[in-house]
Amino acid sequence: MTDTQDIGTAAKPALQNVRSIAVLYGSESGNAEDMALEIGEIAQRLHFQVTVDEMDGFKLTELSCFSLAIFVTSTTGNGDMPKNTTKFWKSLLRKKLRGDSLRRLKFTTFGLGDSSYQKFNWAARKLRARLLQLGASEIFPTGEADERHDDGLDSVYLPWKERLKAALMDGYPPPDGLEPIPDDVQLPPRYTLQLAPAEDTMGNSDAPSKEARLRAEEEERKFLATRTKSAVRTHIDHPRSVPEQLVVDQDRTKGTFPAFMARESPAWENLTGLRVDSLDADNLLKDYPGKYLLKEEVSVTKKPPPSDLLPIPGTFTARLSKNVRITPGDHWQDVRSLHFDVLDIDRGDFPEFGAGCTLLIYPKNFQDDVQELISLMGWEGVADKLLRWTQTATDSASFIARPKKLYIDEKNSTLRSLFTHNLDITAIPKRSFIKQLVHFTTETMEKERLLELTMPGNEQEYYDYTSRPRRTILELLRDFPGVRIPFQRAIDLFPIIRPREFSLCNGGESLKQGHENVVHFEILVALVEYKTIIRKPRQGLCSRYIKHLHTGSILKLGFKPASNLDIISDDEKAARPVLAIATGTGIAPIRALVDDRLLFRNHGSFTLFFGCRSVAADYYFAHEWEDIQGMRVYPAFSRDPVEPPAKESRNPPPTWPLASPSWNNELATLPGYDPDAGKNYVQHQIGKHADVVGDILRRKPIVVVCGNSGRMPQAVRTALLHVVVVAGLARNHADAEKWFNDTRNLIFWQETW
Repeated sequence: MTDTQDIGTAAKPALQNVRSIAVLYGSESGNAEDMALEIGEIAQRLHFQVTVDEMDGFKLTELSCFSLAIFVTSTTGNGDMPKNTTKFWKSLLRKKLRGDSLRRLKFTTFGLGDSSYQKFNWAARKLRARLLQLGASEIFPTGEADERHDDGLDSVYLPWKERLKAALMDGYPPPDGLEPIPDDVQLPPRYTLQLAPAEDTMGNSDAPSKEARLRAEEEERKFLATRTKSAVRTHIDHPRSVPEQLVVDQDRTKGTFPAFMARESPAWENLTGLRVDSLDADNLLKDYPGKYLLKEEVSVTKKPPPSDLLPIPGTFTARLSKNVRITPGDHWQDVRSLHFDVLDIDRGDFPEFGAGCTLLIYPKNFQDDVQELISLMGWEGVADKLLRWTQTATDSASFIARPKKLYIDEKNSTLRSLFTHNLDITAIPKRSFIKQLVHFTTETMEKERLLELTMPGNEQEYYDYTSRPRRTILELLRDFPGVRIPFQRAIDLFPIIRPREFSLCNGGESLKQGHENVVHFEILVALVEYKTIIRKPRQGLCSRYIKHLHTGSILKLGFKPASNLDIISDDEKAARPVLAIATGTGIAPIRALVDDRLLFRNHGSFTLFFGCRSVAADYYFAHEWEDIQGMRVYPAFSRDPVEPPAKESRNPPPTWPLASPSWNNELATLPGYDPDAGKNYVQHQIGKHADVVGDILRRKPIVVVCGNSGRMPQAVRTALLHVVVVAGLARNHADAEKWFNDTRNLIFWQETW
């Protein structure tokens, strides 16, 4: 049997040159890519020739070769196109393109957005408008999904997808004699894994090297030479009785603290960095007595991921110099401050560091979880054999040659390393993943249950099983022990681990650490840890990875430039006042913005409204604000009973005449807004200090909103619009909207997640 056999019965779409579809996506988190792949599968079942690719992997001139183009894109930043659409979008914006340049193109679009942003689904709307402007024909109505909907993106996507399928059947019926491939028939894989020839795996043995064997033999020789002398002084060869042990323990408590601690627990060694035997030279076994007591292990720390570095393009190698929790131990959330030092970075490749930039961390799976998956799937015999990468046959209407985000060491890649570094087993399983599992189990009850979860109309059942409890792929496979996925299908089924983005927390001079070739980065990370109806607490993949990163760890970091480079680009903008509103870890980009502005001698005032739970728990960087000239902070502690006064810096800002008194009821025409509704959030502090905010809005400020998406940005915007009315800058809500959206009045930047 060959390596590619036994991977399921697959039906190949018929090839028809006149019926072809290009499904192009722009994606940051992977949702748009997942939808594009699913749409591509629908087209395959209708016997289209299908190409699925990111927009930047496609040339504008190639569009005319396809009967139809379907664009699926999310929106990032403040109405921006995703990073993997930049080249394609620039090619669309070329001025030399005529109004009929795309007259032969037929297309439709689907957008993924978040209605908490003012520019909701802006990327899809811009793309659609530009395609129409260049003469393309829209053959199917656009769809716009909202992540804030109760049912998420699926509330719009699922019905839109079914209507699209019907439209394709009507407008592009299959040729005579061909019927659509049924949903219960498996399509050929996009990618196929194969084992490398036997001669290539000989160098991949797990046997220790000759040097390691010699070193181990020497250690064993020394141990045996001294064992007789040293062991008589230990508790191993001559164990004490219980009364004798109690006497010894009492004597030890009378000794010095370090000696007592070293014998009671290995924690002293971890705490001081000193070896335990420095306190007990005669005991050459270097073991503490409690190590050999027969007692139940309280907790077992799983093996962390290996430190291997992937060849990821566009990244740099960094050393973790700090990983500390900055919230109290009894606080509900573990928030970490991480510091990285990067040596010999090419500043030409990364010219813009500072406010609005993000660092990308590539998490890994834990070794025990990978081993469990290998055992569940029966891959023990192939898990550590080298792999050879091949493309499926070119006549199979395959999507693309190879996953673009799959970064591997081709010479040493194994199935185990693939699942450690590349393939996500902790993600919530998509419908498409569950649907594929039907083909890999022979258990009738399992087949029926898997089909139930993916049937149209069972969206709530799917949600209750997967998203609501945050069930992972690994946990799903535990629930269906009859499933045996052929290893050849691994990269075709399992999602790729995506990097997690974290806003840069420092800028300006703090980026420099002594040597000119060293760049110092800081980020603020709230670890994702919570409970659901599943007994085992939930942990995010990256949160768990970060929690177990030790100081000194070497890892790859990605970098994403800011989309707001114009907020501080010259002396004029630096002189403008800043009105910043942040909640929780949203303070990170605000801190970077403060650092950047301090590079300018004549920088404007900085007013911060910061919301958190408690002054004692999560009032991040509070001690820093006092030393910054021209900074004023209005904290909003939602759990503290007493509202503190505004925090002035030791270097107060210049005084300006204030606007008219706050809260003119005749002008406060915004419906349903009450700043004193018994809560203490940032929007309420804005309302209570409307005179200060109104004065800032008069002076063409830079307004920044950072923190959690959802209700907060909307509530803050409502509060700011109220102040616009109160300050006399607009007469009513409609006028306030127009005034706020006019870039001549202010620069607005929103960074929420």
